[in-house]
Amino acid sequence: MKTLFVSDLDGTLLDKKASLTERSERIIKTLIQEGLLFTVATARSQSGLKYVDSLGIRLPSVHLNGVLIYDRSRRSYTDCTAMDTAAALEVMRILKDFDRMSFVYKFDKDCGINVEFERLSNEVERNFFEVRKGTDYKSFRQTPEITVSDDDRVIYFTMVDRYERLLPICEEIRKVPGVKATLYRDNYTDMFFLEVFSVRATKAAGVLRLKDLLGADRVVTFGDNLNDLEMLRSSDFGIAVGDAVDEVKKQADLVIGNSFEDGVAEYLLGAWR
Repeated sequence: MKTLFVSDLDGTLLDKKASLTERSERIIKTLIQEGLLFTVATARSQSGLKYVDSLGIRLPSVHLNGVLIYDRSRRSYTDCTAMDTAAALEVMRILKDFDRMSFVYKFDKDCGINVEFERLSNEVERNFFEVRKGTDYKSFRQTPEITVSDDDRVIYFTMVDRYERLLPICEEIRKVPGVKATLYRDNYTDMFFLEVFSVRATKAAGVLRLKDLLGADRVVTFGDNLNDLEMLRSSDFGIAVGDAVDEVKKQADLVIGNSFEDGVAEYLLGAWR
């Protein structure tokens, strides 16, 4: 039976410092060389690619919660699910009503991801920007006012703030047809992420596309946070790490070791050998 294994990154494969431990890297890299079908599905875009490279992943990977599929052999994003322009404009209107504009991601097949922002609202967003600026596959541009036209392929909105600040924004955005809004705690701070994208693009949908593309008989997924729930439910076997949020552990078919104790790598080692 051909099994595809897919793991989330932050809080699942990565430790509490957002790092891949040497042991996890060594185990998974060796198993991939032996023939294990393994890849990642993450909310990250280009910042997740360094893990794809370090692990020697040969398969396509899922990024921005399913919005993009990255093909390592082509060194480019090969599949993109953009939002409808009308839906993107309605999200923009809601954000302006709340005076809380987010990072707005636009995609160009030749230039990659272009991120626009008006201001950085807190220390976490400033760190988000500093870590990612000047990297390949994504460019940042600060502008006095973000605009969206029919020529733009808007793929993602993301912002970081306090839960009580983001919840009413999230509730309004969830009323917009054709979009999905996820609200979940940041793995490394007490702040929350609010992420908005096309309802057609989810981690679950991205993983199932890979399953079909690779002709796998079954797919096993690993996750820890609320944006992983649908992926775990739609897979043949969903696994939560020991330090996952309670909702994920309740939905999982199995709970394994903690992310900071090489839980995913140890499970793969036992399952493969």
